[in-house]
Amino acid sequence: MSDGSDGSPDDPGLKELTPGVKYRDIKAGVGEECPAGAEVKIHYTGWLVDGTQFDSSKDRGQPAQFKLAGLIKGWQEGIPGMKPGGIRKLVIAPDKGYGSTSKGKIPANSTLIFEVELIEVMSQKNVTTGPGKPMSDGSNGGTDDPGLKDIGEGLKVRDLKEGTGEPAAPGATVTIHYTGWLVDGTQFDSNKGKAPNTWPLTSLVQGWQKGIPGMKPGGIRKLVVPSDLGYGERGSEPSIPGGATLIFEVELVK
Repeated sequence: MSDGSDGSPDDPGLKELTPGVKYRDIKAGVGEECPAGAEVKIHYTGWLVDGTQFDSSKDRGQPAQFKLAGLIKGWQEGIPGMKPGGIRKLVIAPDKGYGSTSKGKIPANSTLIFEVELIEVMSQKNVTTGPGKPMSDGSNGGTDDPGLKDIGEGLKVRDLKEGTGEPAAPGATVTIHYTGWLVDGTQFDSNKGKAPNTWPLTSLVQGWQKGIPGMKPGGIRKLVVPSDLGYGERGSEPSIPGGATLIFEVELVK
C-alpha cells in the first residue's frame, strides 16, 4: 500500500466487513461518515492478487467521481463508513466484483485489491429547469425538450445525429468535441473550434460516464446532467455553481 504496509489478500490486519469484502483502514478520516449510495470523489488504485495494477485515478492525475449505487458491490459495501481524508484497503471477492465476466485488464473470477482515498462526499441536488441555448442543429436546447429520454438517475439524452461504426463502450477512452451550458443558457466550456479532447470515461463526471456509451463515431448527443451526476453541491469554479444542472452537446469523434 502507499504507506508501505501489506498489500496482499493475506494481510493479517484485514477485517471482514461483509461476506466477500475485507478491509483495513490505512488512515482514518475526519468529519461525517460516507452514507450508503452516496456520490463520492475519490482517488483509487486497483490491483490483481499477483500485484498487477489494472487501474488508478492517480495515474490520470485527477480524482474520480462516482455514485456508489452504480458501482460494484464491493465498493458499495466497502466505502460507506469512511470519512473524508481516510484511506482504506479493500479486498473484494469475485462475487462482489465483476464475477465471471472479464473487464478490460481484469480476468473473470478475479479477487480485487484496492486502495481508496475518500476525498469528498458530494451532496445530491434535484434537476433545475431552464430554456438553455439552441443546439447546433437549431433544436430545443432546454430542459423542457420533449425529445429527451430519461435513461436513469435523472440523466436525459437526445441524439441530434446518429453516428456510424462501433458504439462507445462503458469505460472507453473517447475523443470528443463538446459545449456545456447552464440551464439559463450561459456557456461555461467548449472545445469547438479547437482540437478535440481525449479522455477515459472513468475520469469524467458520472453524467458523461453514463450518457456517452452507446454513441457511435460522428454522432452528436444532447445530455441534460443533474447536479448529482455532475459537480454536486460544490460545483466547479469559476463557472459552474453548486447544485447546477448541466446541458451538453457532445460529438463523438472516435
